[in-house]
Amino acid sequence: MTDNDLTAAADRRAHQLNALRTAALALTTEFDLRAVLQTVVDESRRLVAARYGALGVLDEAGDQIEQFITSGISEEERALIGPYPTGHGLLGVMIRHGRPLRVPDMRADARASGFPPHHPPMRTLLGVPIVSKGRIFGNLYLTDKEGGADGAPATFSAADQEMVELFAMQAAVAIENALLHRRSEQLVIAKERERFAMDLHDGIIQSIYAVGLTLDDARFYLAEKPAASRTRIDKAIHDLNDVITDLRNYIMALEPMRFQDRDLKSGLEELARALRANSFLAVDMAIDPAAADQLSRAQTMELLHIAKEALSNVRKHARATRAAIRVIAHADSVELLIEDDGAGFDPSLSSSPPHATSDDVDIHSEASLGNGNGLRNIRQRAASLQGQIAVDSRAGHGTRLRLTVPLDRSR
Repeated sequence: MTDNDLTAAADRRAHQLNALRTAALALTTEFDLRAVLQTVVDESRRLVAARYGALGVLDEAGDQIEQFITSGISEEERALIGPYPTGHGLLGVMIRHGRPLRVPDMRADARASGFPPHHPPMRTLLGVPIVSKGRIFGNLYLTDKEGGADGAPATFSAADQEMVELFAMQAAVAIENALLHRRSEQLVIAKERERFAMDLHDGIIQSIYAVGLTLDDARFYLAEKPAASRTRIDKAIHDLNDVITDLRNYIMALEPMRFQDRDLKSGLEELARALRANSFLAVDMAIDPAAADQLSRAQTMELLHIAKEALSNVRKHARATRAAIRVIAHADSVELLIEDDGAGFDPSLSSSPPHATSDDVDIHSEASLGNGNGLRNIRQRAASLQGQIAVDSRAGHGTRLRLTVPLDRSR
């Protein structure tokens, strides 16, 4: 090897290390788990010039993909592909063996199981596991390295694999920190709920009990001492009004928000925190920053109220373990997506079709979602935005609510 070769190799190594350092720094700026996972996929893809990237997060048993974060495709393309992959084919090889994998041409690999409809064609693959505390948290999948001859994807090299493996170690630490941050938030919320329960029992419930005793006393003396009974009833009414005031104060403190001073991002984040606290659902969130700038204040308020109603339905009726909130900005509209992995329903049993305008859609059947008051609120608010609602659901496969709001160009 000549001096020039050694110099070139040293330059390449310095460039790789600098890129790795930049990618690692990007991880230190986030504590939200969803944001950390998205950064892991984005940065690993950038490190090796991959056209597409994904992170398949595994369940506790380590044999099923429970979350799939993508990079390099749009939200619309992702929605067309359909549900998360189930872990067959080459993805399943990674899940079963837990080792790095490089494939020069997936089309010619006997272990491959092909792609679903609407999936972009892919050829080369680099897969690397992310190991946290001795267990595989998930697998990074990077495809179609750029820079091949005649526009074709290049093959991932051993140096690419080494680079992503090093980054995966750093990513594991960032993911663990994000998990600890989420658990600490849940602990704070659980303590607050315990405090509220104690205050409720020691204060409001005792006050209601005292009002009941006063009314019993008034009823006992009603015939003999009507004036005294009326005084006791007046006192009970006064005390009951005090209880109502106390309850309102508690509700104002615990309610996710009244939204007046919230922007779209902070409002949805607060709703997600409240849902995690009240149900311990895993809630993922992805908000296009451009969406907030394109909505008027009135549209933002209505959108937050609709999200609140929809998430309340998820908590009360869906029997879900996971929910997702996404906001996507388009050229002439903003889209709100709320998904869950709950019981779902059969749209054919609902009183209206699964895809309809805000005037006639019935998001869930009455049997699955109670009396439907929240759904009426959603329809009314969507109508006030001149928006459209579409719902996809299948019994046993969760539900997706999609609200499309036209942009207010009169702002």
